[in-house]
Amino acid sequence: MDRETTFYFWGIVILGGAVLFYYINYFGKAGNRPSFDYYPFGKLPQKVGAENRQYPRTDVKWPVSMETSGGTIDAEVKNVSLGGAFICCKQPLPIRQVFRLTMIGPDKEPVIATAEVVWSNASVSEEKVINRGMGVRFLKMSERHLQVVRQLFQKGD
Repeated sequence: MDRETTFYFWGIVILGGAVLFYYINYFGKAGNRPSFDYYPFGKLPQKVGAENRQYPRTDVKWPVSMETSGGTIDAEVKNVSLGGAFICCKQPLPIRQVFRLTMIGPDKEPVIATAEVVWSNASVSEEKVINRGMGVRFLKMSERHLQVVRQLFQKGD
Protein backbone atom coordinates (compact mmCIF):
# COMPACT_ATOMS: atom_id res chain seq x y z
CA MET A 1 0.00 0.00 0.00
CA ASP A 2 1.12 3.47 -0.69
CA ARG A 3 1.29 6.10 2.01
CA GLU A 4 -2.07 7.78 1.21
CA THR A 5 -3.97 4.46 1.17
CA THR A 6 -2.37 3.46 4.49
CA PHE A 7 -3.43 6.78 6.00
CA TYR A 8 -7.08 6.29 4.88
CA PHE A 9 -7.05 2.65 5.99
CA TRP A 10 -5.95 3.49 9.54
CA GLY A 11 -8.33 6.45 9.69
CA ILE A 12 -11.25 4.16 8.85
CA VAL A 13 -10.06 1.53 11.35
CA ILE A 14 -9.78 4.13 14.14
CA LEU A 15 -13.13 5.73 13.29
CA GLY A 16 -14.81 2.31 13.11
CA GLY A 17 -13.26 1.35 16.43
CA ALA A 18 -14.53 4.54 18.05
CA VAL A 19 -18.05 3.91 16.73
CA LEU A 20 -17.90 0.28 17.88
CA PHE A 21 -16.65 1.38 21.33
CA TYR A 22 -19.51 3.88 21.61
CA TYR A 23 -22.17 1.28 20.75
CA ILE A 24 -20.72 -1.35 23.07
CA ASN A 25 -20.43 1.18 25.88
CA TYR A 26 -23.94 2.59 25.33
CA PHE A 27 -25.88 -0.63 24.72
CA GLY A 28 -23.75 -2.75 27.03
CA LYS A 29 -24.87 -0.67 30.00
CA ALA A 30 -28.54 -0.72 29.00
CA GLY A 31 -29.31 -3.17 31.80
CA ASN A 32 -28.31 -0.55 34.36
CA ARG A 33 -30.73 2.07 33.02
CA PRO A 34 -34.47 2.01 33.69
CA SER A 35 -36.36 0.33 30.90
CA PHE A 36 -39.08 2.45 29.35
CA ASP A 37 -40.17 -0.48 27.20
CA TYR A 38 -41.55 -2.37 30.21
CA TYR A 39 -44.62 -0.98 31.92
CA PRO A 40 -46.83 -3.54 33.65
CA PHE A 41 -50.08 -2.00 32.42
CA GLY A 42 -49.21 -1.76 28.72
CA LYS A 43 -48.38 1.67 27.30
CA LEU A 44 -47.07 4.49 29.46
CA PRO A 45 -49.57 7.26 30.15
CA GLN A 46 -49.47 9.95 27.47
CA LYS A 47 -49.97 12.76 29.99
CA VAL A 48 -48.43 12.94 33.43
CA GLY A 49 -51.19 12.66 36.00
CA ALA A 50 -53.67 11.30 33.47
CA GLU A 51 -56.09 8.72 34.84
CA ASN A 52 -55.60 5.55 32.81
CA ARG A 53 -57.04 2.93 35.13
CA GLN A 54 -59.31 0.36 33.56
CA TYR A 55 -61.65 0.33 36.57
CA PRO A 56 -62.68 3.13 38.95
CA ARG A 57 -61.45 2.96 42.53
CA THR A 58 -63.20 3.65 45.78
CA ASP A 59 -61.73 4.42 49.20
CA VAL A 60 -62.11 1.72 51.83
CA LYS A 61 -60.54 0.74 55.14
CA TRP A 62 -60.44 -3.03 54.95
CA PRO A 63 -58.12 -5.22 57.02
CA VAL A 64 -56.12 -7.56 54.80
CA SER A 65 -53.92 -10.60 55.45
CA MET A 66 -51.29 -11.40 52.84
CA GLU A 67 -49.95 -14.94 52.66
CA THR A 68 -46.36 -14.89 51.40
CA SER A 69 -43.51 -17.38 51.41
CA GLY A 70 -42.12 -15.46 54.41
CA GLY A 71 -45.34 -15.75 56.42
CA THR A 72 -48.56 -13.81 56.90
CA ILE A 73 -48.54 -10.01 56.85
CA ASP A 74 -51.44 -7.97 58.21
CA ALA A 75 -52.12 -4.60 56.59
CA GLU A 76 -54.94 -2.34 55.38
CA VAL A 77 -56.54 -1.85 51.97
CA LYS A 78 -56.95 1.91 51.36
CA ASN A 79 -58.72 1.74 47.99
CA VAL A 80 -60.02 -1.00 45.76
CA SER A 81 -61.34 -1.59 42.25
CA LEU A 82 -62.36 -4.63 40.24
CA GLY A 83 -58.79 -4.80 38.93
CA GLY A 84 -56.67 -4.18 42.02
CA ALA A 85 -56.07 -2.32 45.25
CA PHE A 86 -53.70 -0.09 47.20
CA ILE A 87 -52.45 -1.86 50.30
CA CYS A 88 -50.98 0.26 53.05
CA CYS A 89 -48.16 -1.63 54.83
CA LYS A 90 -44.86 -0.86 56.55
CA GLN A 91 -42.76 -3.08 54.27
CA PRO A 92 -44.22 -3.43 50.76
CA LEU A 93 -43.49 -6.66 48.93
CA PRO A 94 -41.16 -6.72 45.90
CA ILE A 95 -42.60 -5.78 42.52
CA ARG A 96 -43.94 -8.79 40.56
CA GLN A 97 -44.35 -10.90 43.71
CA VAL A 98 -47.52 -12.98 43.54
CA PHE A 99 -49.35 -13.78 46.77
CA ARG A 100 -52.75 -14.71 48.17
CA LEU A 101 -54.70 -12.12 50.13
CA THR A 102 -57.83 -12.09 52.24
CA MET A 103 -59.56 -8.72 52.63
CA ILE A 104 -62.35 -8.32 55.17
CA GLY A 105 -64.98 -6.43 53.22
CA PRO A 106 -68.37 -4.98 54.08
CA ASP A 107 -70.49 -7.02 56.46
CA LYS A 108 -67.27 -8.78 57.57
CA GLU A 109 -67.33 -10.92 54.43
CA PRO A 110 -63.86 -12.19 53.42
CA VAL A 111 -62.81 -11.30 49.88
CA ILE A 112 -60.08 -13.68 48.72
CA ALA A 113 -57.82 -13.11 45.70
CA THR A 114 -54.49 -13.93 44.19
CA ALA A 115 -52.64 -10.68 43.51
CA GLU A 116 -49.39 -9.39 42.02
CA VAL A 117 -47.46 -6.34 43.20
CA VAL A 118 -47.27 -3.89 40.28
CA TRP A 119 -45.77 -0.86 42.03
CA SER A 120 -44.44 0.12 45.41
CA ASN A 121 -43.32 3.27 47.19
CA ALA A 122 -40.82 1.35 49.34
CA SER A 123 -37.86 3.27 47.92
CA VAL A 124 -39.42 6.72 48.42
CA SER A 125 -38.09 8.63 51.43
CA GLU A 126 -40.27 8.69 54.54
CA GLU A 127 -40.83 12.47 54.32
CA LYS A 128 -42.38 12.15 50.85
CA VAL A 129 -44.78 9.27 51.57
CA ILE A 130 -48.25 9.81 53.00
CA ASN A 131 -49.11 6.10 53.06
CA ARG A 132 -46.34 3.51 52.70
CA GLY A 133 -47.56 0.66 50.58
CA MET A 134 -48.02 -0.97 47.21
CA GLY A 135 -50.42 -1.27 44.32
CA VAL A 136 -51.57 -4.77 43.48
CA ARG A 137 -53.36 -6.24 40.49
CA PHE A 138 -55.86 -9.01 41.06
CA LEU A 139 -54.92 -12.10 39.08
CA LYS A 140 -57.62 -14.45 40.31
CA MET A 141 -60.82 -13.85 42.27
CA SER A 142 -64.05 -15.82 42.50
CA GLU A 143 -67.20 -14.41 40.91
CA ARG A 144 -68.75 -14.08 44.38
CA HIS A 145 -65.85 -11.97 45.61
CA LEU A 146 -65.90 -9.84 42.45
CA GLN A 147 -69.59 -9.21 43.18
CA VAL A 148 -68.73 -7.95 46.68
CA VAL A 149 -66.38 -5.38 45.13
CA ARG A 150 -68.91 -4.52 42.35
CA GLN A 151 -71.51 -3.70 45.01
CA LEU A 152 -69.30 -0.88 46.32
CA PHE A 153 -69.79 0.94 43.01
CA GLN A 154 -73.48 0.11 42.62
CA LYS A 155 -74.35 1.76 45.95
CA GLY A 156 -73.45 5.17 44.50
CA ASP A 157 -75.82 4.78 41.51
